[in-house]
Amino acid sequence: MKNLALIYKTPLRALPFARSYAEVLAGSLILAIGYVVFIVPHHIVPGGIFGLSIVIKELGGLSIGLTALLINIPLLLIGGKILGTSTGFKTAFSMVTVSFLVDGITYLTSGKIFVNDVLVSSIFGGILIGLAVFIVMKAGATTGGNDILVRIISSKVNLPYTSLILIVDGIVVLLGVLVFGDFTMAAYCVIAIVSISKTIEHFLKKSKQNRTVIIFSKVNDRIKEVLSNNEKVKGGLIRFIHQDSQEKMILVTRDNKDMERIENAIYEVDQDAHISILESHYRW
Repeated sequence: MKNLALIYKTPLRALPFARSYAEVLAGSLILAIGYVVFIVPHHIVPGGIFGLSIVIKELGGLSIGLTALLINIPLLLIGGKILGTSTGFKTAFSMVTVSFLVDGITYLTSGKIFVNDVLVSSIFGGILIGLAVFIVMKAGATTGGNDILVRIISSKVNLPYTSLILIVDGIVVLLGVLVFGDFTMAAYCVIAIVSISKTIEHFLKKSKQNRTVIIFSKVNDRIKEVLSNNEKVKGGLIRFIHQDSQEKMILVTRDNKDMERIENAIYEVDQDAHISILESHYRW
């Protein structure tokens, strides 16, 4: 029976791991589509490592994806300690996947312009890239590049993170304007950058909603004890608000970023527990 329980537990532990990497893959695909379909054909340079790669490609360098990867690898090696092991591996996976997809989709489309309107491309490209970055962040990774670079710089320079992002993006946009010789394009680059940041901001705010978790288990007392003593999850718990004799317990989380850990902790105690998660708005 113990062997059967171990076999049953293994898929439960592996599922969140596989799901997080699937989310990174999905985010990487959306990111690649955003660049190849909307950004690259119009020579829009929305800052960051991929923006720099677009500039280098115009100067006669390597493909955009390969250039971005060659820049990202040393940044990841330098910033690995900042990211941590788990985030570092997922970020490396995202870097390689995005670079491969960007070059692959570019090859398949032959640089074709799908949307003739540059303004529309700037906005929709920015929205797709922002959505992709959020999906990857939600999976516990980063898309690498700019994020790692700015984290490294911020550890050496006494400037706010957001200010450093603007400075780095501004330098890349300026390089793009000079290389392409199109000062009007600077406006579309700024529009793309704003679309990216506003999209990320929107989804981050949405993801921080409280969650009401309803747990049905015969060992709710034990589950409550484990969650209360688990350092990784108790910071995200607001409070337990109900527990009754009908094997039902209700708790409220501060946001949903730790829901995966909470679910894992519950299933560690009771594999047969039933969990329902609802969006909620609580004020205490």
